[in-house]
Amino acid sequence: MSENSIKILDFLKRTQVLCYIERCSNTPHIRSYSVAQHSYYIALYTMLFADLENNRIRGENSFGTDSVLNLYDTSEVIKKALLHDLEETITGDILYPVHNKNIDFKKTLEQVREKCVDEEVFMELPKKVREYYIRLWKTSKDDTKEGILVACMDKFEILVFTMQELDMGNLAFRNMYENAISIIENAFDIPSVSEALVEIRLNYG
Repeated sequence: MSENSIKILDFLKRTQVLCYIERCSNTPHIRSYSVAQHSYYIALYTMLFADLENNRIRGENSFGTDSVLNLYDTSEVIKKALLHDLEETITGDILYPVHNKNIDFKKTLEQVREKCVDEEVFMELPKKVREYYIRLWKTSKDDTKEGILVACMDKFEILVFTMQELDMGNLAFRNMYENAISIIENAFDIPSVSEALVEIRLNYG
């Protein structure tokens, strides 16, 4: 079989595993919360905020053309969002506080994740597609405006989930809500996101 032959059944089955990997597994939650849900909503929110920002940029630069306005590449940002956690088909979900409180563990985990992506996650795909997806995964939260937006939406998505849990009376998510708000406010400067946070603060404190 040639390198470009399409034989992707194992890849398709592997990605379905994300439906069964639970996020926030150390916090009691009323709704199920899988990595697949997380990835879908990040993709949706990145699309939304990329479009909101592009609309704002065009409005503020009425004489500029799209080619010179430094707009968000909506297609790329959605792809990065969909792929950014795909290594969890192999590793499962590692709790955020765990891999951020121990520098040595975080460094080792990053190496493991990269090895999984390089050698396993996309292994069935044709070489050019595989290399393209690996690059998107590795740059999914880089310092480009697309990468920064994906990183922001990674926190924004869980913020929305915490609000839904709070709406159902689950106060176990209050601290996670406050942490998500704090991270987004302090780490990101995206006008349309900031506007959304104002509305959220008015409703949830």
